[in-house]
Amino acid sequence: MASTSSSDNAQSSDTAHLIVVSNRLPVTLAQNGSEWSFKLSSGGLVSALSGLKREMSFTWVGWPGKDFGTSDRVKIDNLLRENSCGAVYLDDETAELYYNGFANSILWPLFHYHPGEMIFEEAAWDAYQRANRAFAEALLDMVKDGDLVWIQDYHLMLLPRMLRGLLDARGLTGVKIGWFLHTPFPSSELYRILPVRRSILEGVLAADLLGFHTYDYARHFLSSCTRILGLATAPTSVEAEGRTVHVGTFPIGIDPGKFAEALQTDTVQRRLSELERRFDGARVVVGVDRLDYIKGVPQKFLAFEHFLSEHPEHVGHVVLVQVAVPSRGDVEEYRQLIASVNELVGRINGRFGTVEYTPIHFLHKSVAFDELVSLYAVSDVCLITSTRDGMNLVSYEYVASQQARHGVLVLSEFAGAAQSLNGALIVNSWNIEEVSDALHQALAMAPAQREANFNLLYKYVNTHTAAYWGVSFINELKRVSQAADELAQLPQLTAQVAQTAFGAATQGLRVLMLDYDGTLSATRTIPDFARPSPQTLRTLRRLAELPRTLVY
Repeated sequence: MASTSSSDNAQSSDTAHLIVVSNRLPVTLAQNGSEWSFKLSSGGLVSALSGLKREMSFTWVGWPGKDFGTSDRVKIDNLLRENSCGAVYLDDETAELYYNGFANSILWPLFHYHPGEMIFEEAAWDAYQRANRAFAEALLDMVKDGDLVWIQDYHLMLLPRMLRGLLDARGLTGVKIGWFLHTPFPSSELYRILPVRRSILEGVLAADLLGFHTYDYARHFLSSCTRILGLATAPTSVEAEGRTVHVGTFPIGIDPGKFAEALQTDTVQRRLSELERRFDGARVVVGVDRLDYIKGVPQKFLAFEHFLSEHPEHVGHVVLVQVAVPSRGDVEEYRQLIASVNELVGRINGRFGTVEYTPIHFLHKSVAFDELVSLYAVSDVCLITSTRDGMNLVSYEYVASQQARHGVLVLSEFAGAAQSLNGALIVNSWNIEEVSDALHQALAMAPAQREANFNLLYKYVNTHTAAYWGVSFINELKRVSQAADELAQLPQLTAQVAQTAFGAATQGLRVLMLDYDGTLSATRTIPDFARPSPQTLRTLRRLAELPRTLVY
């Protein structure tokens, strides 16, 4: 990396432009005659980065959703540029194989501990490489030296290395690259079954900063770097190709103000009153999930069935309202999941239901934001039973909507949010009896305890927002990049430099002061294992025996 002065670094850091890169652009394009328009899409990443948008400006780069002809591309590019976006175009075959064939059929199940769902095909891997290369080439025309590039998620794990290579070839060595994973990172024992495991790790290690939701995910990644690539790691970094790649934890958040504002609107207040009349005399448990095998919806229904069976006094008085947002219904595994869930709903409602009472209200569809906030606000308990989840922001949204009722959050220990939300009832979602007991505990909890737990939750959700997450990552990327630039200015200590300086010291004592960790010994997480090698010790003794020489 080219060395620059500290003042130059500070100046470039202040003027650096931020480019956020994700698989999809946050827009849906529509054509009306010869004109194009777009509207903002929904989604977790869109919601998270909308909070960051309030704190700093950035350009969002991604795939627009399908391929377009040359003339349409010119119009679309102009439209997107006016709205701080940039498109990466992929042909339809590459997009399908890259997204569904590799990212969602290999990395998604592997990272969520479902290796049995993996289907590895060479054509899909080739498409994944082509797509990442297309992103790198598109970014090359947008990035200026000193810019910050923040790459999102498992769809683009080869992009840091590909982009770094193209930038270096052009002499753009001042670009800083960050990468963030929105899913779990699996244990090294599981990750190592991936046929292209080395390429994926080497791809992200070209970044300056790697971000994860939790320390566990970061620890698993570092372990994979050691076991598979043989690299030296520390708790917050890994040494790769002569560079220090920093690793950090950055739990994502939401924009709680958006929910607080919605609760004050006439639309939500009217709907809330309707729901309160509809469920008058009943306690409401709410669940909101994409219908995905990682979300544990069948486990939730089985636990609710067990709860009603073990506590018959609640039959007729407790209902579960489950919103299940459709997801990938064209994939066989998902079709089987839908069939299984529908069968459970029918069985439980048939067993416990009456003309007046329906235990499970199952909504297999997306719901409008106002309806979602109303459901959160009317409920007494939110039940989340993910079997593996990167974070799960439904838990945050529920807390942000519960300032009046102080509802209880029952949260799976396998969701990343469980490591942050002190005040929730944490459960093993695979243990049906434990989830059932937690549900009973939540409904029986005294108002004072509910309020105390809620206050803990609300304080965290209200401070660790989406904006806080984004700004924290970008500030850390700037910090580690500036530190690396400053380190690059230090003169390199080669054998020739050391010998020359040692030989020139002819007057008085020659004092050698040597660092220990990382110099005389490799850096170890356990200090007792940080011991110099026998050869190093012999060399130190020979130096100490030289006349006029002190070794410290």
